[in-house]
Amino acid sequence: YENRYDVTILVNGLPLVQIELKKNGIELKKAFYQIQRYHRHSYRDLFQYVQIFVISNEENTRYFSNNRELKYEFTFFWTDESNKRKNRIEEFTELFLDKNHLLDMITKYIVINETQKYLMILRPYQYYAVEKIIDNVKEKPEKNGYIWHTTGSGKTLTSFKASQILATYNEIDKVVF
Repeated sequence: YENRYDVTILVNGLPLVQIELKKNGIELKKAFYQIQRYHRHSYRDLFQYVQIFVISNEENTRYFSNNRELKYEFTFFWTDESNKRKNRIEEFTELFLDKNHLLDMITKYIVINETQKYLMILRPYQYYAVEKIIDNVKEKPEKNGYIWHTTGSGKTLTSFKASQILATYNEIDKVVF
């Protein structure tokens, strides 16, 4: 196949974000399947560097991390802090693809699953939870905290990421995960 990629975002010259765009009305899964095909045919080239994929049909936009087993159920809508979806490509671009936010997502909110050798990216509620935990610890560093939620909510990844980030702060004496 001859591949023609829609949008590639370079960070320091590396292609770290790949965006596949479809016309309004085209099923979003078509963009996902196209990414899967590109992945099969270009993994040793462009896609070995890509960290985040974005798919959109103007009305619906999702993001997901690059890994060997691309599955549609691991694509996520971005939301604001009130959990209001930002589906439209314009809203998504303004929030998620803001250069500071995107850099944070790439450098702080992607986790490498060492056991299975793939990338995992946080969902919006996990991202906001980690940010809130960090803010609370900065405000009240003498207080302890814990994370509790229902089964399957992503609390392990959330608490791992919060612990990992907090462990880098000099003001923090001890982080237990």
